[in-house]
Amino acid sequence: MNPDQYRKPKKKLDDFIRYSSLAFEMIVIMGIGTWSGILLDDWLKLGFPVFTLILMVLSVIGAIYYVVRKFI
Repeated sequence: MNPDQYRKPKKKLDDFIRYSSLAFEMIVIMGIGTWSGILLDDWLKLGFPVFTLILMVLSVIGAIYYVVRKFI
C-alpha cells in the first residue's frame, strides 16, 4: 500500500474546512457591515437607507479583499 493513498482524504477535508471557514468569515464581515448600516440609519432616523447601502457595499469589498489577501 502506498502511504500517499491515506493522505488524500485528509487533504480534501482540510481544503473543505479552509474554504468553508473563509465563506463563514465573509458572511460575518458582510453581516456586521450591513447590521452597522441599519443601526446607523435607524439612529439618525433617515428616510432612505444611505449608510446601509454604503456599508453593505464596503463590507462586500472588504470581504473580497480579505479572501484575496488570505490566498496570496
